[in-house]
Amino acid sequence: MKMLSIVEEKDFAYIPNIDRMIRDKECRRLTTLANSSRWKLEKDGEFPRRVKLGPRSAGWRLSEVQAWIRGEWYPGWKASPPELYP
Repeated sequence: MKMLSIVEEKDFAYIPNIDRMIRDKECRRLTTLANSSRWKLEKDGEFPRRVKLGPRSAGWRLSEVQAWIRGEWYPGWKASPPELYP
């Protein structure tokens, strides 16, 4: 079975250069991928790795997930520093 996602270009026209941690629910909404699909892609090195936030919690960096959505992410990817005065 193939998964399809209908996303319009205007939805990604402006993605602010903000970095924060996101949890499962927001990551699922942004990527349209189920938890098991993200975990498999993460294991295979095709999706950003989770960051441990506490003893029983983990999350993803928003900047890495946004880069993955745009097709710019690769293992070892680092976010560029934000522009202070655009």
